[in-house]
Amino acid sequence: MTNKIVQNHPELGSREFELIDDAIEYRINSQFANEELSVVLSVLNPEPVVDGPMMYFLSEVNREALIKLFVDLPDAQTFAKFVGTVQRRIKEEGFGKLDADNRKSEITREQVDTTIRMLETNLDATNIEALLIALRRLSDAPDNRGYLDNVVDEFNDLGMQQGPVLAYAPFFNTLTSSTFD
Repeated sequence: MTNKIVQNHPELGSREFELIDDAIEYRINSQFANEELSVVLSVLNPEPVVDGPMMYFLSEVNREALIKLFVDLPDAQTFAKFVGTVQRRIKEEGFGKLDADNRKSEITREQVDTTIRMLETNLDATNIEALLIALRRLSDAPDNRGYLDNVVDEFNDLGMQQGPVLAYAPFFNTLTSSTFD
């Protein structure tokens, strides 16, 4: 497991990345600027994007490149080990993942029906069809834990549609991790 790398680029300066607790800290030194930043792992997408000589870890929130690495520096093996460690740690943090265990209060049919109406009114139902099906099933049996688990699974599989769903359906906020309380 590689928790730190230092990358030296002949023209663009040096970059140092280190995993510390639940964040990645990095320092960039170049002829134009010196920068230090800490990024919490839970906001990063675990699948980086490669663009020529650069690799980016994007924000799950706004898709902005937050971590920018030179591909294969200091060497291909060290780079691959570090990237693998970062990916594993991001997945362990699980940003945006809902969990039925986080819901502490009773779920009512009215809450679920309101959620369905809000989503159908404000979003394209074809983009969230599987989630709507799971919610209708939960509406029929609001105390069925298996149906709630299915709603959570469908939400977690939405990808980019998670943001709009959260914006229009406060019901899902009750399923977020306790670290968001």
